[in-house]
Amino acid sequence: MKRWLAIFAILIVGGIIGAGVIVASTFVNNYTSTEAFCTSCHSMAMVAADPHYLQSSHRLNAAGVSASCSDCHVPATNWFTETYSHAANGIGDAIAEYANDYSDPAAWSARLPVLAQRVRDEMQRDDSLTCRKCHDVAQIRPASPAGQSAHTMLAHGKVTCVTCHANVAHTPVPVSAAPATTR
Repeated sequence: MKRWLAIFAILIVGGIIGAGVIVASTFVNNYTSTEAFCTSCHSMAMVAADPHYLQSSHRLNAAGVSASCSDCHVPATNWFTETYSHAANGIGDAIAEYANDYSDPAAWSARLPVLAQRVRDEMQRDDSLTCRKCHDVAQIRPASPAGQSAHTMLAHGKVTCVTCHANVAHTPVPVSAAPATTR
């Protein structure tokens, strides 16, 4: 009987600790998803001040909706995916930020294509999941025949948003055929 009580107590304590970890990480995810936090690194502050970004439809639009960094860069399908993606990318970016001097425009220009391709590769793998949080493919009505054709292929899973919309928010960076391999 004592053995079962001990097992039950361990399960209860484990459940409470697990719930606490989930609640705490949710608060941390929310805090580290703010634009103020994301742009606290020097290189991301440069991105946030980029005129192309400030004038993009994801920042400035008739609906008054302004996507933040995490809306596009952190998949939020569930707690584990969001936490893992956020932590892994954030740690990698922090290491890159401290190991390099991106205040030099040449160094930042060299890093930008690698970052852009890394994000495109992630979005391809995720079927542009972060785009679909806000955009309903069934509701998009492109005016051009090329857009209509592309969105028909999108609806059938043959392409994904980033296949055509690779430079929607940031300074345009040429699309590479090679996957990103470095931070």
